[in-house]
Formats: sequence, C-alpha cells, structure tokens
Amino acid sequence: MNSSLTVPSPQTPAPLACHLCSGEAVPVIGVSQLPASGQELTVALCAPCDSGRPGRCTNRLQPADYDWVVLERNAAHLLAAFHDRQWVPYAQELVFAEDLAWFIWTEETLRAAVRAAGPWAAKGRLIRILDSSAFLLLREVPATDPALHTLRRLIDTLAAAAA
Repeated sequence: MNSSLTVPSPQTPAPLACHLCSGEAVPVIGVSQLPASGQELTVALCAPCDSGRPGRCTNRLQPADYDWVVLERNAAHLLAAFHDRQWVPYAQELVFAEDLAWFIWTEETLRAAVRAAGPWAAKGRLIRILDSSAFLLLREVPATDPALHTLRRLIDTLAAAAA
C-alpha cells in the first residue's frame, strides 16, 4: 500500500456541490427547488451563485436562475478566451458589441439588435451567447440587475476593443 496516499476517514463528510454551478457549496445556503416530481427539495448553493442569481431575493430557485447560470458560464468563458487571445472576434462583432453598449437592454431591444446584426456578427460567438439565455433572462430581470454583470463586462470589453 502506498503510504503517500491519504484516504479520508469515513466520518469526514463530502463537501456539498452547488446545485447551479457544481462548485463547492456553502452548507448554510440552502434554497428550495420544485422539480417535476412536485416534491419540494432543499439544495445547496455556493456564495457567488446565491448572490448573483436573479432569484437571490427569494428562498426558492426560479427558472431564470438556470438561464443565468448558462449565460454567466458562457459569457465568462468568452471573456477569458478574448483576454487570452484564444478568441478573436470578427470586426463586425466588435461593432455590434459597441452598439449594444450604448442602449438600454430589454428582451425586445436585444432581439431587434440581433436581428439587425450584420452577417459576420451573426456568425460569431457573441450572438450565440445572446441567443442562448440573455433573452430569457431579460424577461425576468431589468438591464441593471447584477445577474447581467458578466455579460455587461464582456460587451464593454469588446466595445472598448472596437474603439
């Protein structure tokens, strides 16, 4: 037996996983979820998911919370790829981001902007992020909600690169 390997004792509880992002959850943050079975469950969340999700004011997970976690993950991934130079957006995507940075976001205005985007912007990765979850999230929260913070950072970063 290899003595360098340590095996946790059976009494050591496994850390809880966040229900939304699978990170390590804080045991004291529990919210209710109503799955398809109809029986309410209590699930654990990590601190960033609990404070960033759209339904943070309630003790219950909302459908928008699931849209948020997808948008948050995709926007953070794209922002990191841009900073690491693993993703170089099309010039038209940068102009599109610059336009997005200047108007108030609602579901309708964002949909109209996506429809009016040029063909190269429409082929880019930014539009796919907006199509996936941003529209659905904007149905539930205002444009100033902290749940849109990472997407705003992505748009502002791309808009600054366009200038």
